[in-house]
Amino acid sequence: MAVYIRLTDAVRARLRGGDSAFGSTSSSGSDHDASACLSGLVQAFLETEDAAAAADNDAAGPAQQAGDNCDSDDGDSAAASVRELLDPPAEQDVFRIRLAAAASAAAEAEAALRPHGAAFRRAMARRLRAAGYDAGVCRSRWEASGGVTAGTYEYVDVVVAAASPSRKATRYIVDADFRAGMEVARATAEYAAVVAAVPVSVVVAREENVGRAVRVASDAARRSLRAQGLHMPPWRKTRYMLAKWLGPYKRSTAAAAMSSVPGGGGGAGMDVVKCRAVGFFAPPAAAPAARIK
Repeated sequence: MAVYIRLTDAVRARLRGGDSAFGSTSSSGSDHDASACLSGLVQAFLETEDAAAAADNDAAGPAQQAGDNCDSDDGDSAAASVRELLDPPAEQDVFRIRLAAAASAAAEAEAALRPHGAAFRRAMARRLRAAGYDAGVCRSRWEASGGVTAGTYEYVDVVVAAASPSRKATRYIVDADFRAGMEVARATAEYAAVVAAVPVSVVVAREENVGRAVRVASDAARRSLRAQGLHMPPWRKTRYMLAKWLGPYKRSTAAAAMSSVPGGGGGAGMDVVKCRAVGFFAPPAAAPAARIK
């Protein structure tokens, strides 16, 4: 194996005999002196290389540490954003705080139905309506397009009428399964912090805040999966996640039984379901019944 020695100015000076550390190589032809000279050259070369490497490491150290902390900073920022959007301070939206308390109480009261999904959501909406909120069960549906698979999703919403005709109603998303919908396999510590920022019991947030939080969480999920060498599954892509809560939906609300039921309330255990379609094709109008002669 060939060994190459870089001749620095210090080494060249020693070769010329300018450094007494090797003695006078021109006045002695012994093998001992030659070996001592070669050993000194190698030692000088190694010392020079060590000094250069140490200088390089000192210069690269801060940059490397900054790179290592970059993902951590992104994760902290994403978690803070999600928390601010889905659980803002009480003074920013007092109505949301009251609604969140009512939704949590409804979820706790109907906990036995939670494994049954649809029945749980309808029971929650029913309790919220009993508490005076305009609550409904929304079923969103979207078609496959642009790499996003088709799907459906159900959640509860509460609509607050606008204070004036010039303004539109405010819509709150109420979802007890929101946090589960954010989880991914083999999440990094940074993305785990993002998921932990989502309220544990029930998410209650304005629909625009839900949209922003979903975008932040989806970006963080993409970074987390990429760090683990995994691809983003279709059901965790931003467009898919947004379609769940902000896509076309049908809203069903249950009213009290009709007062015209014989017996004055004999149908109190029945729900009259009214549906409002948003983004779906409206059903064709029924033709008037022919008069029998």
